[in-house]
This record gives sequence, C-alpha cells and structure tokens, in this order.
Amino acid sequence: MSHVDPHESSGAYALHALTEDERLDFERHLEWCESCSREVAELQATVALLGRATAVTPPAALREEVLRKVADTPQETRETPGPHEVPGPQEVPLPQADGTARSQARQLPRLALAASVVAVLAAVGVATWQYREAEDARAATQRAQERQDSVARVLTAPDVQVETQELRGGGTATVAVSRSEDAATLAVSGLPQLPADKVYEAWFVEDGTPVPAGLLSRNPGRQLSLLEGSVDDATAVALSVEPAGGSPQPTTVPFGSVDLPA
Repeated sequence: MSHVDPHESSGAYALHALTEDERLDFERHLEWCESCSREVAELQATVALLGRATAVTPPAALREEVLRKVADTPQETRETPGPHEVPGPQEVPLPQADGTARSQARQLPRLALAASVVAVLAAVGVATWQYREAEDARAATQRAQERQDSVARVLTAPDVQVETQELRGGGTATVAVSRSEDAATLAVSGLPQLPADKVYEAWFVEDGTPVPAGLLSRNPGRQLSLLEGSVDDATAVALSVEPAGGSPQPTTVPFGSVDLPA
C-alpha cells in the first residue's frame, strides 16, 4: 500500500480536482501544515485574479480543459510508506538543514500548474474576443443590408414622391417619401465640409417642432440616407449643423428644408 505525499495536492485542491475523500484528507493536513496552507491561498488568489481579468463567461467545458492540462503537467510525486510499513534503506530520507530545497523543488509543479491555468484562460479569452468581433461584424453587415433594403423599398414604392430643394450656402437636398412604407430617404450633394467637431443633422418637422431624423457625415459629398423615424406626421425635412454626435434639438438655425407632399 502506498500514499501520495499530501504536499503535492495543493494545485488539485485549489482547482477542486480532488475526490471527496482526498479533499477531506487534505483539509486535515492543512490544519497543521502552514506551507501548504500558504501555497493553496496563493494558487486560489491567482486563479481568482485571472478569472476577473478575462471578464468573460466561461464555457461549460472549461473545468474539464483545466483538469486535462493539469493531468498533462508532470508532477513531482514521492511514494511514502504506509502506517504499517517499514521503509527500506533506499526510502530513508536524507536529513536536510532546512526546508529550502524541498520548497524549491515544489516550485516547478506550482509554476507548471499556474502556466496551464493561464494558457487555458487566455485561450478562452481570445476565442471569446474573436467570437464577439465576428458577431459584431455580422450584426453591422446585417444592419447595413436592412437599411439598403429599406431605401430600395422607399424608392420603388408605388406612392413614392420626390421633392428637391436648393440649400442656403450651396448644395441641394432631395427627399423621397413613401407614406405606405412610412419612411423617407434624403439625398444631398454639394454640402461644404465641416470641422471635426461638427456634423450635419436631419430633422422631421412635425407641427413646427423638429424631431431628430439622423446624422450625416461632416463631409457628405453625395450621400443617400434612410431617415430615422416615422413620416406619418412630418410636413418637412430640415437640415442644420450640430456638434459632433448630434443634438436632441437644433442648436443652430436650419440652413434649408424640403417640404413633404401631403
């Protein structure tokens, strides 16, 4: 009968990888072994810190992956005699002046275990980041496609009506509106470029009140946009220059507007 040195179980205990009997035996060992208690506390703190650093929800297979890494990591183990066994000559440990050599020997499996945990958590973090990046790209592509489809529906609607207006300071604005689609598009050309802290903003005018209808770039050139919001109560589309990011209400006097057909 042989027994595994309890000093070699710190890593498995920190990762909850011991059986119930092994856990109870090791916890009894921790009651009097100060070095193992300190080692377990350090490993648990490291795992907790790494977990917070990744800031992602781990997949269900993470624990099994960590345990597989631990199983693949060489552990320095030593067979010790059972309670009724007499050690042979080759099993008698040599006296040591202090515990320094033993502590240094145990550093290797501890570092290997920590490296395994770091590798697994890093892989999870990279995979999650890549998944989110791909999801964001797919979502952006889908939104762009939906807007293009909406523009096409407005421009091809049986009841579409188009109005064009010259703007103060140069440029033109053309609005196509479809009441059946409850949507409108805005095409602009010839607008001067704005400074970096300014942007063009479109407004639906409803009973004389401007309602935000979307932002244009500060250098729109020739741009066709789907306006945001319902056209049901709108009587005109106005344009103004606003701070970057837009405004809930115009901060400058609109420099042009296009009346919508009734």
